[in-house]
Amino acid sequence: MSILFRYLLSFFLTSFFKTLGVFVGLFLLIDGIEGIRRYTPKPNFNTLDLALLILSRLPNYLGMLTPSILLLATLMGVARLTRDNEITIMRASGVSLVGILAPLLTGGLIVALFHGVLIAQIVPRTNAIAQTIEDHIVDRHLAPISKRGDLWLRDGGRIIHVEKLDPDQTTLHGITSFAFDAEHRLAARMEAKRASFDGHDWQIHAGLDYRFLPTVEVKAFETRPWKVSLDPQRLSASTPLPNMLTVLELIAVIDRLGQDGYDATRHRMILHRRLAAPAINLAAIALAFPFALRLPRSGGALRSSLLGTLLGFLMFVLVDLSTAFGLGGRLPPILAAWAPVLFFAGVAGFLFLHLAYPRHSR
Repeated sequence: MSILFRYLLSFFLTSFFKTLGVFVGLFLLIDGIEGIRRYTPKPNFNTLDLALLILSRLPNYLGMLTPSILLLATLMGVARLTRDNEITIMRASGVSLVGILAPLLTGGLIVALFHGVLIAQIVPRTNAIAQTIEDHIVDRHLAPISKRGDLWLRDGGRIIHVEKLDPDQTTLHGITSFAFDAEHRLAARMEAKRASFDGHDWQIHAGLDYRFLPTVEVKAFETRPWKVSLDPQRLSASTPLPNMLTVLELIAVIDRLGQDGYDATRHRMILHRRLAAPAINLAAIALAFPFALRLPRSGGALRSSLLGTLLGFLMFVLVDLSTAFGLGGRLPPILAAWAPVLFFAGVAGFLFLHLAYPRHSR
């Protein structure tokens, strides 16, 4: 590794961490003020829980904005090198643009690897922690979340177990209900294959009623009303959300949903978006480099930085738009996740060639 390579790599990482520090400071300030405004009136509010809530949200924030941070770090770092004429000296010494870009991409690859671990393993766990802390602060009682897909719910004096919940939150499968008397003795048990919500009431289908007090009775039924205080919003909050599942857990859930015949489009989209996220970091660096390293006749570093920032913003808007198409089933999840990365990487490659060989672009 040459001295120049180490210098540019160190320079880039320093620029990245400085930019990262600014973003973290802004997040702590803004989220702290918003947290005080939002949670101070809540029944279980205390300063320590609020601080833990903010810190548990930080990884998710960094997971979303790391590509933006890399893009801005590249813009500002290369613009400074251009302003100090260091790029000119490198070029005059025979260093190619590839030789200048390679250390930046190496630094981006290091950050991308950490970013991949962050969003694959750390963010799902901190999201779950943040949800638990928020539920405690606002005194919200929800059913325990199971990553296997089953639910344990409490409804008055009954405990209800549900094996599977449809993605639309209106159909339950494999229901078992246990009812207890005032002395906490098991008074009744109900088993049913399915329950459905019509927008107002629940209907339960194909089941058996067991009555234990005062005598044992068994009665079968086909369809009947089911008087429970469960609504789709509560069930949705009790269901393991994709953003609280690690990559391996997402793969397992997708496999289970496929075997059971359920739609796993949302989970597939989240999975491919996470797998594509590290590549977005490299695309952001490659896209920012030509805009920061503009020839003098193109308007200078300031104009190039502004144009690069605007294009970077457009990049992430289009990535989110593509994700929305994937979540809505308009595009296959793998295409929705990777097409923007490939497109902007292609744009970056074209601009880089235009910069490296300007005569061929005339």
